[in-house]
Amino acid sequence: MSNRTAAVSTNDQGGPGARNGARQTESARSENAANLNSEHAIDSPRRCQQISQQEIELNYYRKFLEDLVAVVRDAHSDAVARLVSLIRSGASKEDIRLALQRVQDEI
Repeated sequence: MSNRTAAVSTNDQGGPGARNGARQTESARSENAANLNSEHAIDSPRRCQQISQQEIELNYYRKFLEDLVAVVRDAHSDAVARLVSLIRSGASKEDIRLALQRVQDEI
């Protein structure tokens, strides 16, 4: 049996190294989860405030993206072209948000 055939044969069987690696990965995941749980158990008020602020920002951008996709899907092609042009021109997030709102009001 050639070396190549032996390697394929060992890999097909999932050899002991593969099982050991899976156990190590599982162990590392469990350890990471335990560390995260212990960190959250002792979160300071400042850390809780940071997490809350991140949640607010994520929700803002999620809504922004949902609105943008809805406008691209539902608005007249001229309005979409103007919005894309504004984005490409390097407009601020607030300018884009205002333009997006105007297009939504037209729909």
